[in-house]
Parts: sequence; C-alpha cells; structure tokens
Amino acid sequence: MSRFRINPVKVTFYVIAAIFLILLPYYVSQYTVTTFIRIIYFGFLSLSMGFLIGQGGMISLTQTAFFGLSGYIIGIFGVERGLMFPWPDLMAIGAVAIMAFLFGMIAMGTHRIVFLMITLAFGQVCWAFAAQNTTILRGWSGIRGIRPFVIYGINFNEYQNFYWASLILFALGIFILWRISKSPFGLALNGIRENPRRMAAIGYPVYWIRVVAFLIAAVYAGLGGILAAYNTGIIMPTTIQLSRTIWVLLTVILGGASFFFGPIVGTFVAVWLDVLISGVTERYNLVLGVVFLIIVLFSPTGIIGIFDQMRNDKKFNSIINFFSPKKEKPNS
Repeated sequence: MSRFRINPVKVTFYVIAAIFLILLPYYVSQYTVTTFIRIIYFGFLSLSMGFLIGQGGMISLTQTAFFGLSGYIIGIFGVERGLMFPWPDLMAIGAVAIMAFLFGMIAMGTHRIVFLMITLAFGQVCWAFAAQNTTILRGWSGIRGIRPFVIYGINFNEYQNFYWASLILFALGIFILWRISKSPFGLALNGIRENPRRMAAIGYPVYWIRVVAFLIAAVYAGLGGILAAYNTGIIMPTTIQLSRTIWVLLTVILGGASFFFGPIVGTFVAVWLDVLISGVTERYNLVLGVVFLIIVLFSPTGIIGIFDQMRNDKKFNSIINFFSPKKEKPNS
C-alpha cells in the first residue's frame, strides 16, 4: 500500500498551476511573459544558493560568478566564434563545472565565516577580471548580440518558444534537485550540515560530499546564466557584481532558506516587487529593502516560514493541510 494518500485538492491545484504556466503566453502581454522568464533564470541562481544554505549549511557568495561565467562562454563562443548549438551551451556548463570543482577543492577545506569570506573574495576577483579585461570579455561594454538558436525549425528568438523551453528546463531542474535532496546523498549532506565531525567519524567522506554539492549548485547557477544571456542579449560585469549577489541572498532569505521551495518563492516575490515598485517610484530599492526587513523581522524563516508557523495554529490547520501530504495509518 502507498505510504502517502493522494490529496485530490492538492493534485487539482498543481494541475491548474501547470496549465496556468503553460498557457501563459496566450492570455498575458509579452512583458509579463518576459518577467516570468526573468523569474526562471534568477530562480536557477536562487536554487543554487538556497541548496547550499538549506541542505549543506554553506553560505556561498560566489554563485553569481558561475552565473556570469556561463553567459561569457556563450558570448565568446556562440557570438564571437560562431559556434552553433549545442556546443556553446555544453562548453559553458563544462567551464562552470571545472571552475566549481577546482575552487570547491580549495573552499571546502574551510568552514563558516572563512568559507563565506573566501567565496566572497573569489566572486570579487571574477568581477574585477571581467571589468578590467577588454580584449576577451570587452570590459564594461560586455559582449552583446547574444541570441537563442533555431533548433529543429523552432525559432527560440520568439519569446513564447523561449519561455516554454525555459519553463520545461526549470521544471526538470526543480525535480532533479528535489530528488537529490531526498536521496542518500542529500541526507548525508544534511547530516554534515548538522554535525560534520560526527558524519566523518562514522565514515562519510565529508570533504568530497561538500565538493560535489558545491559542483551541483554551480551547474544550476550556470544554467540560469545561459538563459539570462539568451534572454537579455548581453553579458557584462554588472551581472556578477556584489550587489547582485546580495540581492540573490536576500531572495533566498525572503522565501525561506531552510525550505526547498523557499528560493523560488522569494525570487517570484522579489522580481514582481521590483517590477511593480519601480513603475511607481525611482527609490524602489529603498522600498524593497523595507519590505525585506519587515518580512525578516516578523518571520526569520521567510514567507514559507509564515505558513509553517501557522501549522501549529489550529485556526489555520485547514489551510496548511492543503499543502501537506497526509500519511495513511498503518494496518493493524
């Protein structure tokens, strides 16, 4: 017998949400669709950072460097060298994986504040190199003219096609990362987060598990960088500057860093707040900062944490049970 009972209301909700997202280009404006694309590629970046924080207890400030690296590889080899799909994309992911592996071998020998600072330093070095290198990376001008390819007759320059491709990739990425989080590897990573010494004492290769987790997170950041480069058509140093890193960290905290879907929820809310508030006032960053501050003060575990707190309140049990699978009682 199945361990969990199917909740028909929950299944209906997910089906309706899927239909809403799939049919989105048919009933909203192009601007709204491009905003959802923005949520998707920043969602990859937030998932990257959130995975390290929530699963491994590692706050990395270098994820935007991998995000930008993949975009630069797309620009250099796809635009300036004229390589056709899928070679620039594969080279971008390969470059991200190699850099993440090499840097991870160095960074994973450190912990907590030292790890935080070394990732911050690495990110700043990448940003400075991108800003000062004018021969390959074009300095502050960046690499322009990045466009999606036509694949099997499907023109991904059309925003509807690009949105659907991004949505499929994002859904697949969420599913894979969810399975990784629930796998023995993910459980071991959770154990290392709680007590690395005990995990090492019982025989787990703590160092290499952390390196692999860092590599997985970097690949997710790289996927977001590829989509961002194709969508915006440009890659430049502002993509990997410190303010972008802090913004992504805030989105993870906003949604709930300890929850798997927290980074996605935080990205969705942050992007739409950015869009809506920037249309009203030029001081939208100030307003966003106040919103972030209020949410963190009232719920340190983020937006999803608010619902999690309601779980213990009998008045809200009917709402929370909608999001929580119910276990069947074992047969006597």
